[in-house]
Amino acid sequence: MKEAKKLFQTGLKKLVEKTLETEANNTSCVLIYQPKAPKNLDRYKKAEK
Repeated sequence: MKEAKKLFQTGLKKLVEKTLETEANNTSCVLIYQPKAPKNLDRYKKAEK
């Protein structure tokens, strides 16, 4: 029972870490809600238009 619980916790931890890593490196989120940024923030972007 303890082995199954530990295996489940390890798998869940890896899944969450991979999801967060993927979502952090994307411009749009698929699994986690990301609200729209205000237009005023455009002046702080590094990329030039």
